Amino acid sequence: MSLKRNALWNLAGTAIPMVAGLALIPFTLHRLGSEAFGALTLVWGLIGYFSVFDLGVGRALTVQLSQMGANRRVADAGPLLRSGMLLTLGAGVLGMVLIWLLAPGLANQWLKISPALQDDARLAFLIAAVGVLPTTLASGLRGALEGLDRFAASNLSRIVLGVWMFALPAWSVSFHGPSLETIALYLVLGRCLVVLGMALQLRGHLFAGGAGFAKRHFQALWNYGLWVTVTGIVGPLMVYGDRFFVSAAVGANQLPLYAIPQDMLLRLLLIPMALTGALLPRLAGMGVADTAQAYRQTYRRVGLAMLVICVLSAALAYPALLLWISQDFARSALPVVLVLCVGVWVNAMASVPYTLLHAKGNPRLTALFHLAELVLYVLALWLLSARFGLVGAALAWLARVLLDWVLLHLAVRRLYGI
Repeated sequence: MSLKRNALWNLAGTAIPMVAGLALIPFTLHRLGSEAFGALTLVWGLIGYFSVFDLGVGRALTVQLSQMGANRRVADAGPLLRSGMLLTLGAGVLGMVLIWLLAPGLANQWLKISPALQDDARLAFLIAAVGVLPTTLASGLRGALEGLDRFAASNLSRIVLGVWMFALPAWSVSFHGPSLETIALYLVLGRCLVVLGMALQLRGHLFAGGAGFAKRHFQALWNYGLWVTVTGIVGPLMVYGDRFFVSAAVGANQLPLYAIPQDMLLRLLLIPMALTGALLPRLAGMGVADTAQAYRQTYRRVGLAMLVICVLSAALAYPALLLWISQDFARSALPVVLVLCVGVWVNAMASVPYTLLHAKGNPRLTALFHLAELVLYVLALWLLSARFGLVGAALAWLARVLLDWVLLHLAVRRLYGI
């Protein structure tokens, strides 16, 4: 399948869930109320965080399966894929236990959720913990599909998951009332069904070459995935962690003013990710000259496209929020939106050197960058959100992604002369 077609499938996997969110979020917000919806965004954040807590196996499978295809070593795909699924299963169990232990503290103490909502939120967090298992498995299976150049199947699963993330809460509040635990149960069951569908898509490869595992595949996946895991743990903390600081600083009732614009704007990053995600398997097998050409071309395309999109998003934010939700919401959320629009463009640019470093087998460097950034980001987020509230949290995120872009760009220039 061509790079252009793969990128279009990735864009479809981005755009369709965004449309579903735009259509259904106001309805769910109205039925749940501001504070309960704020707690729902935390459930989304927990599940979203662990979508990349897969020991880096998803990204490692994409790179290694694409290299196997280029070198015509298709017979190794089965043992490699089974090894990867076993590793993601272990990661899912660890993540499930972690959230299970944290759930009571999150609901009852740390997030300033009102006493009337705490029991419902605690049960929702516990159910979301079970959802970590299918979430990590889905991440590994998606990486395998993309490594096998099956972007259509990968993005069909992404579309279903993305639409269900918004549709299932709307369905739940319509038929079961404003129950967070019921919403969380629907979300987990939906993920289990998607994982089953993805596994069926890969059944020919999952059982190829017998039913065993190969130690060399565990070692190869671990060596590559270890550093991707560091980024996989730290990266989502720097994407979803701010809403927990916001909730602690200003209360869960104010969180929708930050979380709703953030969710919508961060989905714009799936546009450059659609292109870089389709490019990743190709870069893994390219020579130096082709890599440099593809890198520069992608940089220009991402920069121009996202500049137009982010400027339009900033210009249309107030009237869109006014029509979509309410005038009060639009007025209060606008300063956050403007800061986040700048950050989205910067983060889109950073995705290009990030992808190149991973394609060339250098996830260690990005992981070290993210570890250093996390320390600075948490400090900035704590200080700025406490002093400036919602806008302070947005400014802390903007500063973090700007630092990330500079470090990644300089690393690519130094290592590859591009």
